[in-house]
Amino acid sequence: MVGVTNLSVFRTGIWASVGRGVVFIAGIGTVIVLGAQLVLQGYYADKILPGVTVAGKDIGSLTLAQAREKITGITRNYTLKLSIDDKQFSATPADIGLKYSVETTIKTAYDARRDLLLPTPEARLPLTYSLDNNRLKSYVASIAARIGTEATDATLVVKGTDVQVVPDKDGWSIDPVRLAGLIRADASVPSATAVRLAATQQPARILASSVTPAIEQANHFMAVPITLTYQDRAFVPSAAEIGSWLTFNGRVEGDKSRLVAGVDIAKIRGYVQLVAGKVNVPPVDKKIIIENGVTRVEREGTDGMAIDQDPAVAAVQQAVTDQQPLVFPVTTHVVPFKTLSTSLVSLDYGRYIEINLSKQHLWVWQDHAVIYDAPITSGATGAGFPTVTGLFSVYYKATNTHLRGYAYGPQYNYDVQVDYWMPFYSGFGMHDASWRNGNFGGQDYYYGGSHGCVNLPDDAAAFIYNWVEVGTPVWVHK
Repeated sequence: MVGVTNLSVFRTGIWASVGRGVVFIAGIGTVIVLGAQLVLQGYYADKILPGVTVAGKDIGSLTLAQAREKITGITRNYTLKLSIDDKQFSATPADIGLKYSVETTIKTAYDARRDLLLPTPEARLPLTYSLDNNRLKSYVASIAARIGTEATDATLVVKGTDVQVVPDKDGWSIDPVRLAGLIRADASVPSATAVRLAATQQPARILASSVTPAIEQANHFMAVPITLTYQDRAFVPSAAEIGSWLTFNGRVEGDKSRLVAGVDIAKIRGYVQLVAGKVNVPPVDKKIIIENGVTRVEREGTDGMAIDQDPAVAAVQQAVTDQQPLVFPVTTHVVPFKTLSTSLVSLDYGRYIEINLSKQHLWVWQDHAVIYDAPITSGATGAGFPTVTGLFSVYYKATNTHLRGYAYGPQYNYDVQVDYWMPFYSGFGMHDASWRNGNFGGQDYYYGGSHGCVNLPDDAAAFIYNWVEVGTPVWVHK
């Protein structure tokens, strides 16, 4: 037993020695690895570690400047290429809102695996970029619009009384979310070939095989008897005319769609207007002629008559929609006549005075020639004192006269002395106006004019007073 014990102790001592040797060797190995790591870090202090690729391009062991130049070349030459079915597209980074960040990409590549004791064999990195999602969405939408075609639902058309089927047609479209994802992936790691995508078939919602109920509905609509009456007259639209009013629209019910017949109220209104054209009696307008202030009737007026179209339209639409027979007596209303007046000025006079308010000027006519003219200032239209227009005549003459406006109303608050006074209509007349200090003929009359009279310079007022006779025509116009 003593021998066995000694053997165990011996074996334990051996294994303890071996253990201490292993620990010693492991420590030596660690020191060697750490030393190698320090050597590598020193060697690659300004370089990318081996095995680092960006966008599939090996930039391992390149200096930062060399790596920057290589990545800049990749981003500068990038063009998105798309192949969708048999159509080819290309886009620049600006088209899709893409901006590469070369410096961020370089930093990511430089930091790759440097925190590990030893670098891994490979570090595959994408290009770093930012993307304007609105610009990308707009670009994807433009591609979808050029590729896609809307599916066409089956519908119906009515020719005469024949309801004909217009067949459905499938459409084609691309998945915008998938296309945007492919573009992002290609921007990260540009491909040497075009990004490929196939359009998918989009079936119509309403198939030709499902429109039979709408055909039956249309035939029922055209069979509805419709009659509009006025006195002893009747207006009955034919089945073909009713057919021309019909419309066909898709209606969604749950996850299915179906075609439904309807009535176009605008087309019914057009039919009722045709009926109105056969019933309505247009008014005859009254015509009067006003010549030199004297009115005469050239033609008397007569009221007209027209049917009330809106109630008739509503009744017809309801009858066809409800598939109920209709006999509808249309109602009418009076269309009053208008009075049309024509004003004529006959100036076949040997002597008359013309006053143009727009030009603020006066002319004295004698034997069809102007013998005198002068600027004027007429009523302040903007202040509510316009000068009356028309053909009048001088009915009174006076000198050294006091003009008082109060007789015509409190707003006519003037009391002035004039040398020459020649009234031609009520309180309107021609007279001198020394208070204007020679300022006549300007457009300031609109607010700064008279209370309605025609103001004249002193010499003009004197000439006209001595020339004019009571009864001389005065033509005032604009």
